[in-house]
Amino acid sequence: MATLADARRIAAAHFREAGREDIERVILAGQGDDFPEVQVALIALRDLGAKLDRFERALDAYADKDFWGDGDCYAALAFHDQGEIARAALAGNDILAYTAG
Repeated sequence: MATLADARRIAAAHFREAGREDIERVILAGQGDDFPEVQVALIALRDLGAKLDRFERALDAYADKDFWGDGDCYAALAFHDQGEIARAALAGNDILAYTAG
């Protein structure tokens, strides 16, 4: 999960590379959280994190031995899935997400 500390490190690295170590220090000290660079990094990390979570859940499903069954292809979840989990993850949908109700 993306954190503000991660966003600070990314924004600080940006300023370090730009030769602005003074701004880097401000951000690493937690005094630049309102800087657009920190906010953009945080948004990007959150978006990327959600995407990676979807991909990881899809891969976990495909990596599960039980998904492939034990010889009877018609009984195997993989036969019925036909790649639907992967297509959903790539399309930005998480059909494997669990929501406690």
